[in-house]
Amino acid sequence: MTQPPTDASKKRILGFCWFRRETYDHDRSVMSDPEILFDSFDEWLAAARKIEREVAAKGDKVVRIRFDLPSFLLWCAAHGRLPDEKARAGWAAGEARKKFGTRF
Repeated sequence: MTQPPTDASKKRILGFCWFRRETYDHDRSVMSDPEILFDSFDEWLAAARKIEREVAAKGDKVVRIRFDLPSFLLWCAAHGRLPDEKARAGWAAGEARKKFGTRF
């Protein structure tokens, strides 16, 4: 008989803020931690793709969540958060849950 998967063996789906080239500089300028983000979209994109590959190599999956500044800032206000790295991660996770529901 096959055993159900344990929590340790379940694959994870990670929501990841996916910035757009045309708004990256403005989005970055609004953050409370712009120094955490790369100076250019191309640098950010190379790093983001590397993270995707690393996550996939572990058997998990990155879900690209198109970054939407107004939505993100509303989320920050509703959760009493500064627009920083932890908030971006929380917002992306919430958006992924909306998209995937109980599968997430």
